[in-house]
Amino acid sequence: WAFFHHFCAGIRHLLMDVNHDAVSKEGGKRTAVVVFVVSIALTIAMALKLFGAF
Repeated sequence: WAFFHHFCAGIRHLLMDVNHDAVSKEGGKRTAVVVFVVSIALTIAMALKLFGAF
């Protein structure tokens, strides 16, 4: 999970650097939740792949 979270958070920060208008407290909270959900989903998908679910 840590790898995927760090990877997604890095993409989040790169996008925030490109578009400074998106940087706000509300936007930060929203994108943090997105990073958390996406990293959990990627972790579950990787675990399923590793354990032969698909």
